[in-house]
Amino acid sequence: MGATQEFTSGYGRVLTAAAAAIGLVAVVSVMVQDGAAEALRALPLAALLVVVVGALFWRPGVEVSDGEVVVRNVLSTVHVPWPTYREVEYGWTLVVRTTDGDVTVFAAPRASATARRLRRGDGSRPAPVVPPPGRPVRSLQSTAESVGAAIEARHDALVAAGHLDGAERVRVEQRLTTRRRLHVATIGVVVVLTALSAAVLVTT
Repeated sequence: MGATQEFTSGYGRVLTAAAAAIGLVAVVSVMVQDGAAEALRALPLAALLVVVVGALFWRPGVEVSDGEVVVRNVLSTVHVPWPTYREVEYGWTLVVRTTDGDVTVFAAPRASATARRLRRGDGSRPAPVVPPPGRPVRSLQSTAESVGAAIEARHDALVAAGHLDGAERVRVEQRLTTRRRLHVATIGVVVVLTALSAAVLVTT
C-alpha cells in the first residue's frame, strides 16, 4: 500500500560519528605518546564511549510500514502490529498506545515551540502523507510530530482501504501482541567494556 518509512535522528548520527572520532584520536594519541601497550589499555574506555553514545543516539528510530510500527529504543525494540495499535500521544516524547500498554518512543522527542512555528508557521503538526509503494523512505527528522503524523496517516490509510476491518477479532483469534526484544548483544558489550575499563582504571 505504501513504502516503509524510517525515522532516525540526524543529530544522533553526527554525535555518534563525533564520539567515534574522539575515541580514535584519543587512542592514537596515547599510542604515540606512551606506546602500543598503553593504547591497548585505553581501548576499552574509548570503545565504551562509542558504544554507549551509539546506543543512545544512533540506534534509536522508528519504522512505519503496512504491517506494523517498529520502535527501536535504547535497550529494546518493540514491534507493534496494527491490530494492537490504539493511538499516539504527544507529550515530552511520542507515546504509542497499544492494547498491551504504552510504548515510549525514545527517538522522537517533542520539537520545541519555536521549531514548530518555523517549520509550519502556526505550530501545527505536519500534514500526514503516506508515501507511494517503493523503496523505504528515510528521514533524519525524527520528532514526535513527524513520526506521530506518519503513524496516524498510515493507520488512517489502512482503515480507509479496509485492511483493518475486523482487526479486533483478528487480534484476539491470532493472539497478536506487541513483541519486545532486548538488545542483549549491546547490553553484553557494554557490561564487558565497563568491566575492562574499570579494571584498567584500578590498575593504573
